[in-house]
Amino acid sequence: MLSSSQYAGPLTALFAPKAPAGAHSGGGSRTEREDRPSTGLAALLAASASSATRTDKSASAGTRSLPFHSSAPPLPKDWAPVERTALLRSIRQLLGPDNDKQDMNTRSFGSLYDACRTLIVHADAGQDIFDGLKGALQRAVGARASSLRAASSDPKPEAAFAWLDSLAATWQDWCDRIELVRSVLSPLDQNYLLPRKPSGVEPIRDLAMRTFKESIVEDAELQQRLLTAVTLAINTERQTDTANHRDRHAAVLEMLLRLDSYSPLEAAIHESTSEFYQKEASALTESLDVAKYLGYVSQRLSQEEERANALLHGSAGQVKNVSVVLARLVSDHSLLLVAGFPALLQANDVASLARLYALLSRVSGLADLKTAWATELRASGQSMVLDSSIDDTLIERILQYKARTDNIVKEAFGADSEFTHRQQEAFESFINARGNRVAELIAKFLDVKLKQGNKTMTDAELEEALDDALVLFRYTHDKDMFEEFYKRSFAKRLLLNRSASSDAEQSMLLKLKDECGAAFTNKLETMLKDITLSEDIMKGYEMGEARAKADGREVSFDFSAHVLTQAHWPTYPQSELIIPSDMAAVLERFKAYYQSRNSGRRLTWAHSLGTCALKANLPRAGEKELHVSTYQSLVMLLFNDEERLRYEQIKERVGLDDKELRRTLQSLACGQIPTRVLRKDPQGKDVNDGDCFVVNPALKNERQRVRINQIQMADTVEEQSSTRDRVMFDRNMIVDAAVVRILKAKKQIRHAELITEVVDATKSRFAPDIREIKNRIETLIDREYLERVEGERGLYRYVA
Repeated sequence: MLSSSQYAGPLTALFAPKAPAGAHSGGGSRTEREDRPSTGLAALLAASASSATRTDKSASAGTRSLPFHSSAPPLPKDWAPVERTALLRSIRQLLGPDNDKQDMNTRSFGSLYDACRTLIVHADAGQDIFDGLKGALQRAVGARASSLRAASSDPKPEAAFAWLDSLAATWQDWCDRIELVRSVLSPLDQNYLLPRKPSGVEPIRDLAMRTFKESIVEDAELQQRLLTAVTLAINTERQTDTANHRDRHAAVLEMLLRLDSYSPLEAAIHESTSEFYQKEASALTESLDVAKYLGYVSQRLSQEEERANALLHGSAGQVKNVSVVLARLVSDHSLLLVAGFPALLQANDVASLARLYALLSRVSGLADLKTAWATELRASGQSMVLDSSIDDTLIERILQYKARTDNIVKEAFGADSEFTHRQQEAFESFINARGNRVAELIAKFLDVKLKQGNKTMTDAELEEALDDALVLFRYTHDKDMFEEFYKRSFAKRLLLNRSASSDAEQSMLLKLKDECGAAFTNKLETMLKDITLSEDIMKGYEMGEARAKADGREVSFDFSAHVLTQAHWPTYPQSELIIPSDMAAVLERFKAYYQSRNSGRRLTWAHSLGTCALKANLPRAGEKELHVSTYQSLVMLLFNDEERLRYEQIKERVGLDDKELRRTLQSLACGQIPTRVLRKDPQGKDVNDGDCFVVNPALKNERQRVRINQIQMADTVEEQSSTRDRVMFDRNMIVDAAVVRILKAKKQIRHAELITEVVDATKSRFAPDIREIKNRIETLIDREYLERVEGERGLYRYVA
């Protein structure tokens, strides 16, 4: 039962005329309504409601209740169709796109609500109203779709954006009107549609949204215009770097998400993104170098990540859009990018290398970069190692290259272990590309550093240099070659007192010991012990000389000797020198002193590393102290008795062989001008038979002490060759011992297995040549250490 305030007469026009001045602005004044005779269903229901209300009030007041008798006339038979038609006409007017919602009479909405409720409750008209509503929605959406189709389809951006604004406005207007319709037809929703929703009946809002979706959003023509306009707006933003269309896009995005029609938009954006960057990348790869292109890609990715977050819904779509950008800008051109890698590496462009690594890692494209990295390192390294003209600075260059590539791995490649591994493989490859030469040069590099020591660098810098050299040492296969050359230079530093720091020497020995084991440094440690023991021996000898001097024996010069264990020191050439009598007497006294305390031992003098300090009174330079080798001192002392000597005379009086004598005379007469204490006639760099020598009267040197014995520190070509030959001889012995040891343990073994085990047994010291192993096997067969098993190809047997 409805109260009189809920329904006030027959349905009026939904949009009532505006009230004249001074009158109420509603859908008609109360007086007008009272004067108008009530007719139809509304009047009858109002009369019944009024009587019922009055009766209820009398009863509640405690008065005597009167029986309720409705005085309303019976409902007309055709009231329901009439009221339904009027209701649906008003709904169509409400949905009409040309009607202004601001002019709607709010009292009319209440009338419509009452009419809808009355029809549903008293006429069971829910299905009829629903069917009529569906038709109204179809016609209203159809009209809007036609209007959108009729709008200009000019492909220019301005026209497309205007159309997009029109669509957004249409959508917003539709949503507003549907909410009004839902309010008016709320009894239909609540009493008829919602209870039937489980059986598939749609509520008003769902029906309205689906109708709009099917007729506009899913219409092939309109959907294409929508997607084209949206992607055009996005590409315009990409080209102009302005975000002027974000609000427009947000409205469209909200519509599509609400209508569950977002997927086509996302797909269109992805496709448009792909096409845009495919064209742009093709143009830019032709005009930009790799470094600039990588900068462009990084900038574009940053922009697209922000753009995807703003314009796409859901992380999956955002990630996919960025993946599309990566595919077009990086994956499609990965070979071109990798081809530009060597130029970036040579330029040490760490920033661009970092961008390249980061981009390729995002598209699973690091495999080609790893290969290019290893290839470039190997090629650059080999170009250095195989250039013999830079041997003097080769180790410094390799260390600088190592530091530079280490920094690239750390800063550009994020300390990627794969790139570190490829770097190590490349360094090992090119460091051994020239056989044992780099191993020799590492030993010489360390010799220079340990002679200079803290004279040219701090202790920390020296330690760092030693550690760096040790890194290269790890890459060498010929560690035995390094050991031999290091031992020779170590011996010279000890014997000639040229080590800048005993602590640094000890530190290096510890590093080598940790790296290669105690056996590797055993001889070196024994050499150090010999030097220490020699100091104790000399203290005893000097005490005896001091007593002899006190007893009146004349001591013409100071003397010092190193007593060395021959097996642990390098071998040195022996010469039958003609020693001046006063010097020979001192040598004999020391020999007698030593043998008196070490019976059974024999001393052999190694004069090649002996040194001497001579006091010289030169014509122009004045009194100088010359630090020379023993060989040089013997030559110089001859000029105390003779003013001019020929080469043959010097040779006869000193006893040196031709090669060593020529080298000694060159150092005295053909060296640097401030150290040329002799003058050769004729002039020239070579010393030949018949050359004459005199003390250089024009020598001028500001230093009081003049060092001329640097020649002793340098290895001659013959010495270097002899050292290599000795290492190769030792290798043969090591291979022979390994073969015999393996055969003795296994009794029988196949050829391939024997080769493998010999390589494994010797690889810690050197990389044996397979052909040389075969030669050693043949030699051992000839020497009857092993034999071939008859009838078994490639099988060896140990011979006890």
